[in-house]
Order: sequence, then C-alpha cells, then structure tokens
Amino acid sequence: APLQDLPAGGKPRVLLLYYTDRDGEVAFNVPPAAWLQTLMVDMAGGTPAWSDIELGSGWTKVSFEQIAAWDADRIFIIRYTGSAAEVVDQLAADPQWQELRAVQADGLTAFPRDYYSWDQPNPRWILGLQWLAAELHPQAFPQFKLADSARQFFRFAYRLDDSAFDRFITPSMETSSIQ
Repeated sequence: APLQDLPAGGKPRVLLLYYTDRDGEVAFNVPPAAWLQTLMVDMAGGTPAWSDIELGSGWTKVSFEQIAAWDADRIFIIRYTGSAAEVVDQLAADPQWQELRAVQADGLTAFPRDYYSWDQPNPRWILGLQWLAAELHPQAFPQFKLADSARQFFRFAYRLDDSAFDRFITPSMETSSIQ
C-alpha cells in the first residue's frame, strides 16, 4: 500500500542477479519477465533493468558488459548454494565492479535467505518482497525490521515460537542492513 502511488520516476532501476559458480565457472543470470523474481522487483517499487533483452524460459546468462550497460541504481545478488554476502564482498572489492554506479553508491546487496533464498516461489518470497520494498524505499517503511518480520512470519506460517526461531532460523539467516 505505501508504494501504490509511487510515480514512475520514483522507481529505481534494479538488477537482480543470480550468481552461480557451478563447475568452477562464474555466471550471472537474470530471470524471465513472468517469473516471481521479476514480479517482486516490480511489486517492491523497482524497475527491472533487464526487461529490454530477449529472455528465455529460464535464467538467462548475462555478461559483465551487459551488467555495466544496464547501469542499475541497485544490484541484488542471489545465490542458492553458499553465501550471497560473500559474493557481494568479492564483487565490491573487484576494480571492474567498483566502476558500476550501484557499487559506488553502496547499492550492491545480498538477497536475504535462511535455509532457502527468499526470492523463490515458496512462502518465504513474502519476506523477500517486504525486505526488497524496504530496501528500495526505506522512507515508505521507516518501522520495518527484517528480524521482526521474519519472526512473525515463521510464527504464523510454521508455528515456530521465539525459542525455536532463535535456535533454528536465526543462525541460518543471511540478511542485509535492514535488521
């Protein structure tokens, strides 16, 4: 609701990249237009930077040159196996990536996760959407605290009390600055 009257000019260009290093080869991929990840960027008040390319029916591999050409305001890194935060740290230290506007503006961020990334089509996507909206538009969500929202979600969806949440979920959470 806080974003429903957001003007088109108030939407940052967002690049959501799935990072993989399968078989030792690093690749960055963007999702198809109809996939949840793209819809989440739109619902969170962002403009998907990759909407101008021909996309396949699955994740589409993109080059660094294409990433640089999009010149996104914010870049979010998804990683399904391993730590996305570690990838963000590596990229932020890379001189080539340091030339990107999003990196210079401290806009390179790991997408949150616990046992699963919060961008996938399972109930956790709701947490990912809340977090993404608060990341893109913190002024619209001044009271948002990811840890509180996650605790409420796991209490409602999985009937985990605070003790179980602290024991099982908190240690597995990888989040960004919005705590």
